[in-house]
Amino acid sequence: MKSQYHRSYRYLFLAPVMLLWLFLLSMAAAAAPTDKILDFTITVDVNNDASLNMLYHIDWKVLDDSVGKLEWIDLGVPNRYHEDLQPKSSTIDHIDDKGSSLAIYLDRAYAEGETVSIDFSMKQDHMYQIDKWTEGETAYTFTPAWFDNMEVGKLTIRWKAENASSWQPDCLQDQGYLTFGTSLSSGDKYTISVIYPNDAFGFASERQLQSGDSEGGAPSSMEKGIGLVILLMVIGVFAGVLIVMFLIIRSFARGIGFGTDQTAGKKITRTLIEYYENCPNCGAAREENKESCPYCGRSMIKSKEVVEESQIEEPEKYTKKGTYRYGSSPNTFIRVNVVNVPTHTSRSSRSGGSSHHSACASSCACASSCACACACASSGRAGCTVKDFFKKSIHEGRVRIRSN
Repeated sequence: MKSQYHRSYRYLFLAPVMLLWLFLLSMAAAAAPTDKILDFTITVDVNNDASLNMLYHIDWKVLDDSVGKLEWIDLGVPNRYHEDLQPKSSTIDHIDDKGSSLAIYLDRAYAEGETVSIDFSMKQDHMYQIDKWTEGETAYTFTPAWFDNMEVGKLTIRWKAENASSWQPDCLQDQGYLTFGTSLSSGDKYTISVIYPNDAFGFASERQLQSGDSEGGAPSSMEKGIGLVILLMVIGVFAGVLIVMFLIIRSFARGIGFGTDQTAGKKITRTLIEYYENCPNCGAAREENKESCPYCGRSMIKSKEVVEESQIEEPEKYTKKGTYRYGSSPNTFIRVNVVNVPTHTSRSSRSGGSSHHSACASSCACASSCACACACASSGRAGCTVKDFFKKSIHEGRVRIRSN
């Protein structure tokens, strides 16, 4: 009898462990990337009234359709002050517009391994700030949409160079355009600034970028949708508690034990950064631990690249989070980011047994918006049990733009 009491206590202590395991598995399923953006190109022309003509091109590849084929995407745009939204590719059925994000419905459902190319244009306003850094100069600051659960293989921003006096970061000039380029890991953001004399275009104080423009003054429909997903997760956790308790009671009654092995791995990302010794704009010397010039605000980053362990010398020195000097150059550093990744090994897998898993996860990912761009992206998934409930909240009340 005493051993039975001890066993029951052991099961009670295992309950929260099993609950945590179930929660981590559900989070891992939700975080697995289902899509990748191969190419994201935005071409920007400045109008005489200082508004922007923006042409978007996206090559979106479906990596996994186990939770449904790709039918629509939700893309963040700078703010609600845009007009003349026009689909430019036959792959777009229609676009629903709700201020700082667009729901782009596709011409059909795209399956795993397929890539859909999307093109649309719009006229965007409220994107500049007069005398932002220097009196007599007006700056446009732009951060394209970023994606919490997706990689962007190639991001290109082509900005008309006419009348521009300076810009950051450094870029190429091609056919009259400043051409900024990078690639983005999941959750990464990329910001550019282009500066003009105050008389270059028709800048007006009442049409400047304001500190609430990207938010629209109220919670976005994407945020409401995320709230619904969180609610469903909470319900799932409570259901998991009931299931675990049932398994504990049944195992105790049968005299059968159960357990898991929980380990944790580390994902290390190393970014090689080279700084200018002197500001390429005003010539001031770079200050230690500063990424921008303290005098003119110009970026001091000459190059920035994520590197693999095999590409650097003595990688074992760069395994802890932080920024470290690299090599003999005083302006070259390696920035290390370390993320703990939980892994799970079941008894059945150790003994050669098979396992099965299923999950229904929305691929909505919305980062908090900055002063110049809401950053959200998601994909609708046919057959997902969350889809209809989630989709209605996101797209309710949008303005619909039909393709020609």
